[in-house]
Amino acid sequence: MSVAKIALIGCGRPARRWHLPTLNELAKKGAVEFVAVCDLDESLAAESGKTYGVPYYTSAEEMFEKHPDIMAVDVVTGDPTHHGLAKLVAEHGKHVMVEKPMALTLTCCDVIIDACRNNGVHFEVAENYFRMPKQRVIVNLIKEGILGDVVRVYYVEAKAQNLFDPTVTHRGVTHPVHKFGNSSGMCMDMGAHRLSQLRLFAQSEARQVLGTTRRYRANPEIVHEDWAHSMIDFESGAVGIYETSRLGESMSYYQVTGTKGGIRDHAWTGRALPLRLQIGEEMQDVGVEFERHTVDGVDVLSRIVVHTDPEIVYVNPYREYAIDDWSVGHAAEIMSLANAALHDEAPEYGSNGRKDVEMAMAIYESSLHGTAPIKLPIEEVTSYEQMLHDDYYEQFGRAIDEV
Repeated sequence: MSVAKIALIGCGRPARRWHLPTLNELAKKGAVEFVAVCDLDESLAAESGKTYGVPYYTSAEEMFEKHPDIMAVDVVTGDPTHHGLAKLVAEHGKHVMVEKPMALTLTCCDVIIDACRNNGVHFEVAENYFRMPKQRVIVNLIKEGILGDVVRVYYVEAKAQNLFDPTVTHRGVTHPVHKFGNSSGMCMDMGAHRLSQLRLFAQSEARQVLGTTRRYRANPEIVHEDWAHSMIDFESGAVGIYETSRLGESMSYYQVTGTKGGIRDHAWTGRALPLRLQIGEEMQDVGVEFERHTVDGVDVLSRIVVHTDPEIVYVNPYREYAIDDWSVGHAAEIMSLANAALHDEAPEYGSNGRKDVEMAMAIYESSLHGTAPIKLPIEEVTSYEQMLHDDYYEQFGRAIDEV
């Protein structure tokens, strides 16, 4: 049986913690072939190459020259590099997956889309949360109409619980929160995940976003917002709330409210799914079973059964692998890339990654203009994006799309 031959670029923390172990487990069981790794930092490349028994490189060009049979590449690097590396990979005729967020701005997203279209290859975005088992079940419940019409979708996330600085009065973020490091701000970092989930929970596209972002800490090295809040109007009529914070006492949770029931949970994985449905004149808890087993010492989900009418059954496609619930999402995104390369199938997420960036850009733009409503889709470069493009030119001496 033919399998996709995959390489990985970027051996930093996200790759070492999630992508590399999952890719290796898939390769061990014959689902893919793990060909090589590449990183500008030779020590990181060497460590990863030796750990997983594959050749390592510090140059993508050299890797492609030595391994012309590479079919697809998983790019796990800092946000500012996604569009340039994806274009390089596409120009070598390889299918490509980039970490979330898809890219820094919508212009950068379009660089990826155009490069892949022009070179006849597919692109995927490593958005893993909606591919996790519990999240798949929630989306199935919504699609089957068991929750009724979805009217509210909330995501509140505490990234950390730092103390407030009593000497600092909050101020809005009036300039792009970027020094072109690995991350692009809270609304783009974890926000890419949460905005994706809100769209999937609403089963609708966003039509308007209002947002505000704040910084409370005085440390000049902290360039990202400490807190952000947004309200999202969806085309379906559903309303979404997204809030993220690094300050004060807070609790993470997500909530889906429909006309027939709802879910309010604080864990993306685990052994429980708090589902309540209207039965007769009352709201009642509905039973959800999680069946599990062990593979090579790893606790693995077998399936989830929701006792509704109709019954919802999720069978873990990776139940024969030593892959936990969290990494099921990573396995699914890697196999989406592999199937695109091997069978010329459209990836599962792909251009949806641009929608996540668009929503994050809308939050920043709205905040920049005093919580003004921002209509979607965004059809022109926003003032926030333009400032980011200008900063990029000042730092690197070239336009952001000249890669």
